[in-house]
Amino acid sequence: MNILVIGNGFDLAHGLPTKYTDFLKFVEVINQVIEIKNNDDISNLDWRGINQQIKELIKINMGNVRNNIFSQGQVWRELLEDNFWIEYFLQCLMYQKENWIDFESEISKIIQSLDNDMFDESKRISGLSDEVYEISNDFLQHKYSQYLFTTQIKIPLTERRMETLTFQEIRDKLYYDLNRFIRALEIYLADYVEKIECNRVSPDIEKMSFDKVLSFNYTKTYTKLYDSCVCAEYDYIHGSTDIKNTIETNNMVLGIDEYLDDDRKNRDTDFIAFKKFYQRIYKETGCKYKDWITEIHSNAQIRNLNYCNKKDDGSKEYVSDYSVQHNLYIFGHSLDITDKDILRELILNDKVYTTIFYVNKDVMGKQIANLVKIIGQDELIRRTGGSDKTIEFRQQQAMVCRENRKFKKNPPTLQYSVCLLSRCRNLFSWMRIAYHYS
Repeated sequence: MNILVIGNGFDLAHGLPTKYTDFLKFVEVINQVIEIKNNDDISNLDWRGINQQIKELIKINMGNVRNNIFSQGQVWRELLEDNFWIEYFLQCLMYQKENWIDFESEISKIIQSLDNDMFDESKRISGLSDEVYEISNDFLQHKYSQYLFTTQIKIPLTERRMETLTFQEIRDKLYYDLNRFIRALEIYLADYVEKIECNRVSPDIEKMSFDKVLSFNYTKTYTKLYDSCVCAEYDYIHGSTDIKNTIETNNMVLGIDEYLDDDRKNRDTDFIAFKKFYQRIYKETGCKYKDWITEIHSNAQIRNLNYCNKKDDGSKEYVSDYSVQHNLYIFGHSLDITDKDILRELILNDKVYTTIFYVNKDVMGKQIANLVKIIGQDELIRRTGGSDKTIEFRQQQAMVCRENRKFKKNPPTLQYSVCLLSRCRNLFSWMRIAYHYS
């Protein structure tokens, strides 16, 4: 079995603007567009930082009768206006100064600060229904400054505003806005990014055939460029884009990792809806990779009893002539600890040989550091050295233009033949398993 794991670096390698900052630049332009009255005002738009291909698609949609941004203005307003997360991300120092931002990390900061404020024992606060007397996060405090917080304590009682706010009201607003934000991101990816024509492919990926593809991306780039006949089995662990979705039907996961200790995580579930594992279950993204792991274990178990010899006394002796070797290829994934629970099960399987692609030495260094957090230092040392190693790092070959290849795409007949052979191989394996058990 050949398994491909891809992260956002896969899309970026193909020239797609899928960084979080790319989306925020898009939002800034859309906010400008929905405020102008006609195409005559387009010259006043601030296009700084926007991807050139996205810019052209926006211009096309501004003049497209069937898909006109002006006619979609109400939709965009419903998603973007008074959206806490849009406002918060746009003002983040990292975005403003360094042109970089990690949505999940920033969401976690907000949620954890609110959770800590709610369970501040010194103020005897213990639940969502309690009124908010103090907010430690500066942006949250500014956002809800009209309510009675600690900053107003020194104001005489007769002059204090009597408006109150509960933690539940803040939490519900943040969750509502997060779902609006995710839907806006889905439209950007489905209606803009996925319409960009890619003419670059990876020689490393192009020459291989994969049985399974585990994607941490929302886009369908691999299917579009390498698997047009859809022969592989896919697991979009964080959901996938569909322009026909609504806020309610969207299945994209954008959340945070568990931050509570063992004593609290099974007891305190007030903010569980923001967590990745919850969203995967709630949005039913599935965990097909679990079945793949089961299949690997089943194959390994039976193939170690590959054939039998008859002894002189007539008894049978089962002999292992070879072990099953499954291949795991990781491309464009940082190996961040946020995906630890998924990656560990694959990488630590002794029947799986893992190849991790890196674009340069700096990226490789970060991947090594992250892998230590996932499997531990001793395990990493053991698996990357010696004759029995199961992990190797391989530098990515430079991307190539399709126009320079002998074929713009693999001929469908050839691609189908490769897929058919792969599936026949798997069927043959299971037939042998059934034979041994019989």
